[in-house]
Amino acid sequence: MADEKRLDIMVVTPERILFSGEATEAVLRTRDGDITILAGHTPLVGTVEPGVVRVERPEGETVRLAAHGGFVQVDDDVELGAPDDGRAVSAGARAASGSRVTLLLGVAELAGEIDTARAQVALESAQSHLAELAGSGRSTSGEPEEEPDDELVEARASLRRAEVRLEATEAPAGASA
Repeated sequence: MADEKRLDIMVVTPERILFSGEATEAVLRTRDGDITILAGHTPLVGTVEPGVVRVERPEGETVRLAAHGGFVQVDDDVELGAPDDGRAVSAGARAASGSRVTLLLGVAELAGEIDTARAQVALESAQSHLAELAGSGRSTSGEPEEEPDDELVEARASLRRAEVRLEATEAPAGASA
């Protein structure tokens, strides 16, 4: 349909562009919770919290990424240029309009590039380290404390990174690799 709006997504880290192309939807975790972005989404600028980013492609493929924080920007009613399927836009034709989603992520990985066995080892190591810290009398509950314990904060972050990496690969956390 010529009137149908497009949704284009670009996922960028400092090292490279992880994904760029057309999608039917994107699902990601923000500070306010999980959101689904479709063509025509309200313009938005926000944070991306650690979690799995899922991009649904028009042909049915799902692209999964482990995102470890960053920013999202959604622009609607923008001119998107030529379709990414190789078809040329004729000289008099207007480029498609739609929504553009840009994810600027400090650290992220495509699910297919994640070493599941290594992520499982990292998970077990983080769990063990948190148990050690709890055994030494430190609170590992995550409740706000007067002064944050840097070692606990880093241990929790390591655990969360490992969990997100395994979730992105759809490997159950805690399962032996």
